[in-house]
Amino acid sequence: MFACICHAVTEDQVKDAIDLGATTVDAVATVTQAGTGCGGCQEYIEDLIDERCQACPLASLQVA
Repeated sequence: MFACICHAVTEDQVKDAIDLGATTVDAVATVTQAGTGCGGCQEYIEDLIDERCQACPLASLQVA
């Protein structure tokens, strides 16, 4: 499934970027270009980051 239609970035590509340390929408955009077109997917990318990082062992140590 595409996370960003403008740049044909898949959900798996976004998840891979998050797993490699991209924990903000801007960081995911730097790695994948997702969210840099119309911007309509930025909220979805944020949701993927939140979902993915909940499983991170260090999630409880992150500063808000």
